[in-house]
Amino acid sequence: MKTLFLSLIVLMSAACGREPSRLLRQGQLPIFDFPLYLTEGAAGRVWKIDRERNMTLLAEGLNDPRGVASDRFQNLYVAEFGSGRVLKFPGGDSNYEVVSENLVEPSVVAVDGFGEVYVSQSETNAVRRLSDNQDFGSYAAAPSALGFGVDDIPLVGVYDDNSLSWGWNGEGAQKADMTHPVNVSIDGTGRVYGAAGGITDGQVIRYHQRSAEGAFVVAEGLAGPLGIAVDLVGNIFIAEQGAGRIILVNYEGRAFSWLTGVEDPQYLAFTQY
Repeated sequence: MKTLFLSLIVLMSAACGREPSRLLRQGQLPIFDFPLYLTEGAAGRVWKIDRERNMTLLAEGLNDPRGVASDRFQNLYVAEFGSGRVLKFPGGDSNYEVVSENLVEPSVVAVDGFGEVYVSQSETNAVRRLSDNQDFGSYAAAPSALGFGVDDIPLVGVYDDNSLSWGWNGEGAQKADMTHPVNVSIDGTGRVYGAAGGITDGQVIRYHQRSAEGAFVVAEGLAGPLGIAVDLVGNIFIAEQGAGRIILVNYEGRAFSWLTGVEDPQYLAFTQY
């Protein structure tokens, strides 16, 4: 009985701390917090940024890194558009490994509740699961935004179709009209955020967890918003490609310039806990 009690204490401590816990189940929402990751496409770099805006270079010399996502064990995944690969940075460390190659222009990457990694590529106009190379969805063009919401609902945006879908296309998915969606993210409650591309008139729009209802513009007049990441208290970080910066929209809807002087900012991802 004493041994069992001590084992329970160890399990409870692991689950309540910031160490990754294998007790997490599919369907549970993660906690998103710093460090924040940023890809610089044209510069070929990946950065790790802390809450004081200190930047640590995670990788350089890459060929147009774009989409970025983390899993619940703090592993980071980056879609290297120019080399047709997906890279994995175990534990967010700088030593990366190639987990998939010979892809055609992989642009966005996402991780579901099971830790499965998905990527969009231009060849198939679908989303590919890397573990078995199975394609999901069938779209008019290559998906330009990708994520997973509550209960692992797929969130897929198609740039040329001006739409954001809840669910794989062809499975009764709900759709929202969105002009040139380029990214999608969720907050700690599962609400969905979509970035609508535009050099001078970009927007970030918030929706309900499971449907296209409740559309609310949280930021507008943006210069090419690409990356979106929402922290554990609801602050929204947006990478503005056209302005070379990251802005912060707080929970009150006020916008601030958070980090400037970024070369070709692409996508953002918080660490999952």
